[in-house]
Amino acid sequence: MAASESRGLVLSSVALALFAGAMFWALQGPADDVPEPKPAASAQDDGAGPIAAAPPGQVAHAKPEAAPAPAPAPAAPAVDLFAGEMPDFLANAHARVLDKKPLGAPDQKKLYDFGKANPNDARPQLLLAWDSMNREWDGIAVRMYRIAYRADPRTKQDPSMLRDLLQVASTHDRVEYRETTEIVREAFGGEALDAITEKIAEVQSRGDAKGVERLERLRDAITGQPK
Repeated sequence: MAASESRGLVLSSVALALFAGAMFWALQGPADDVPEPKPAASAQDDGAGPIAAAPPGQVAHAKPEAAPAPAPAPAAPAVDLFAGEMPDFLANAHARVLDKKPLGAPDQKKLYDFGKANPNDARPQLLLAWDSMNREWDGIAVRMYRIAYRADPRTKQDPSMLRDLLQVASTHDRVEYRETTEIVREAFGGEALDAITEKIAEVQSRGDAKGVERLERLRDAITGQPK
């Protein structure tokens, strides 16, 4: 009796195992009448990068996309340092320089004295820089721009400063070029690169190979990547 009961239990266990195996195959095994799913889009299709094969029991993950580079800071808006009230002699000198008329010695002395008494006011040196550019005293103009910028850093937001400095850099070597490079790096740094590129194109269109070479050296001095 005991032997027959034991034999029955064994047969029942075998039958249960066969049933479980059949159910597993029915649920997990591939069916002949079901088409195979299409492979997923490759990493080259979606730009996500290759997906490494994962070890058994682990889920493969796509490589995370690189974070986009931060947008460059917008250039500061132009500033007119002469928009407010000013002494009459300063207003008269401003109008004269804009008309490209040279300042007389008395006007220059008044500007010098006013600048000395007001070391944080860049307007006297800015006018002297413009007057020097009108006279083609390029070296003096660069020094006046440097003094003006150090008196009030907003000077760099006046469009004339970078425009004139790049003009000097494209036409001079030695002292004028060296001092121009120093103040462009100090005041503008990488902010000057777009303007330098535009100036290179302008000088190149005139066939001035030497001017292009000077401006490229200025650009390389700013980026730190000489050719």
